[in-house]
Amino acid sequence: GLIYLRLNDFAQAEESFRRAQALRPGDSSLLHNFGWLLCQQKKYVEADQQFLRALTNPGYVARSKTLMARGLCQVGAGQYAEAEQSLIKAYELDAANPVVGYHLSALLLRRNELSRAQFYIRRINNSEYANSESLWLGIKVERALGDIVASRQLADQLRKRFPDSREWGAFERGAFNE
Repeated sequence: GLIYLRLNDFAQAEESFRRAQALRPGDSSLLHNFGWLLCQQKKYVEADQQFLRALTNPGYVARSKTLMARGLCQVGAGQYAEAEQSLIKAYELDAANPVVGYHLSALLLRRNELSRAQFYIRRINNSEYANSESLWLGIKVERALGDIVASRQLADQLRKRFPDSREWGAFERGAFNE
């Protein structure tokens, strides 16, 4: 199923996941992966059901990963308040995961909760996990807060570390709202 998902053969992936579920109906990793496939197909309600089934297993250790996937799927469905709750729970379980922090910050920026967005993106940009995407998000957050100094510092890092990045090109064009 994962191979077919990677190949964007959603019909084959779904068939494979359904067969696997018949053999192992309570496997939380399988439920997570099937939920992610359904999310990629914009079958948000069905995807959420799979994620919730995975999360109800008390022995499931990858809860943070499933909560993150659920949150991203909820963003895709336009369920921003629900997405925030899922991503916050994922963050509580794994605060060191930069992907969770990034997506939580992006969601908070979208919802104009700037100070909260700043908290999460600064943690990433002040770590070894900073990349062109996180620096660009940080620039947008700092600009929205009116902190031109912090925005310029992040822009300098983006220019020096990732001069050929799509994000640096967007900065140079002034495309802060794309």
